Amino acid sequence: MTSDRSADPLPLLVETTGLPVAPHVARRLARQVSGDPAALLQLAPLLGPERLAGRAPLPDPLPAVPALRDAVAVPACPEARRLLRCAVLAVTARADVLLPAADGDVALLREPAVAAALHVHEGRFRLRDARVRAVVHAASDLDERTAAHAALAAAARAVGEPGVALWHTARRVLTGDELLADGLLELAEVLLGRGDVEAALGVAREATSHGSGERRARAFLAAGRAALWCGYPAEARGWARRARGCGVVAVERGAEAVAAAVEALDGGPVAGGSGPGAVLARLVEPALTVAVSPQDRAALRAVADALVGVEVDLGAADALLGRAVAAARPSLERPGPWTGVPGALSPLAEAHLRVAQALLLACAGETTGATGVLQDAVVRLPVPTVARGLGAAVALQLDHERRAGPSVSTLALQRVASTAPEVAAAVAALVRITMASASVPGEAGAPALAADAARQTGRRAAGGGAPTWSGDLTAREVEVATLVADGRTNREVAEELCVSVRTVEVHLGRVYRKLGVRSRAELVVRALRSPSH
Repeated sequence: MTSDRSADPLPLLVETTGLPVAPHVARRLARQVSGDPAALLQLAPLLGPERLAGRAPLPDPLPAVPALRDAVAVPACPEARRLLRCAVLAVTARADVLLPAADGDVALLREPAVAAALHVHEGRFRLRDARVRAVVHAASDLDERTAAHAALAAAARAVGEPGVALWHTARRVLTGDELLADGLLELAEVLLGRGDVEAALGVAREATSHGSGERRARAFLAAGRAALWCGYPAEARGWARRARGCGVVAVERGAEAVAAAVEALDGGPVAGGSGPGAVLARLVEPALTVAVSPQDRAALRAVADALVGVEVDLGAADALLGRAVAAARPSLERPGPWTGVPGALSPLAEAHLRVAQALLLACAGETTGATGVLQDAVVRLPVPTVARGLGAAVALQLDHERRAGPSVSTLALQRVASTAPEVAAAVAALVRITMASASVPGEAGAPALAADAARQTGRRAAGGGAPTWSGDLTAREVEVATLVADGRTNREVAEELCVSVRTVEVHLGRVYRKLGVRSRAELVVRALRSPSH
């Protein structure tokens, strides 16, 4: 196996299965097997087309295929095995839950087999190798796992983690319990509100096995809502279908709303509008009716409003969306421990936000920046699920603007996302309209300001110096503002400063607020008016 294949899992998975594979699914699989190409080859045929396309969740944990078993040695010591079993089953990263549950002490963490598998720092733990999760889980029988869940429930309850304790209690009970179903439904709503939608999906699915009648119908609906915001349309549609016909009016209405949102995003007709931006906004609006958290609702509202307004005032639309991007807390990486901090976007909401961000950058003529935003999104988020293939349409438009053939990510998106012709036409029309208006003499268009930024960079190279900023910017904020004013994209700034793109976006949002500007274009103007020039 060649090294380039192991570095990029997408071509390997496509070649192995002959099926469409979503880029974010390829990345998640590679992360969960620590990049092991042999494990990917063995896992791919077991997953099926819906999971590979990102339309349904991957198994958790993954099947322990031979390549994983060969790579991970399960400790022979019973105490070490018990500790690792509790570690892979726990939904919290607190060491003060793990150690009591495993009847261990701190000295056990120094055992070679444990130290090689677990990293413990400042009272929290994590697996050093993601493959341990699948292998240790498969090496434990039902009785061992049940005992571990019971011990984890007791330890979590002792340190004041009732949600964690409830989950592990439910997992240790082998028969249905109506009271547990009630608690699990409440817990699922809490997790949805935090933005931890993958955890909410697992909790809601567990509730379906404990409840009956109305409780079970409510659990079906909760699972459907969570699956939708995870970006699993096939899974969401299945749970919504099971919630219908239950005889509970509120549940049936909720199921219809979830089904309508899935249809609008996944395969329904494209509604008309007064312009291409309005057409695209109408595809986003059905999801607003079933948003599960305040942060998702705010992000999607900003996306819809920016799409409607971009034809009228590109600068205002950019500022509106820019505020949403700056305020966004990225979606959580999964699998992993539950979060106790609210505010993360769901994967589907962030995917909408990033696709809209790339589209508005394309409208402003910032093709390189738009490409960077979208390339980052497609390997992390369910971009294929966004608004009838909008992500694939934006990617194809960016390739066209760069006068390049379709990139690997664009081809992958086209295979897993069915883009409506009206969506592709609306994207092309929106870019054409906004760029044409920006080129009209006397209009403050972003492409003209980008040209000013290029001239500014030339003057600095000739000894003109950097702009003198005000607004009490920190040293790092000054660096970010100066590089952006030079015409750098967020990705280029991140590479220059050795930070993540998301960190750059956070700093840039603070710069906007402190300087009273609303967009990159206004920031360039601020730099051009600096006293040092």
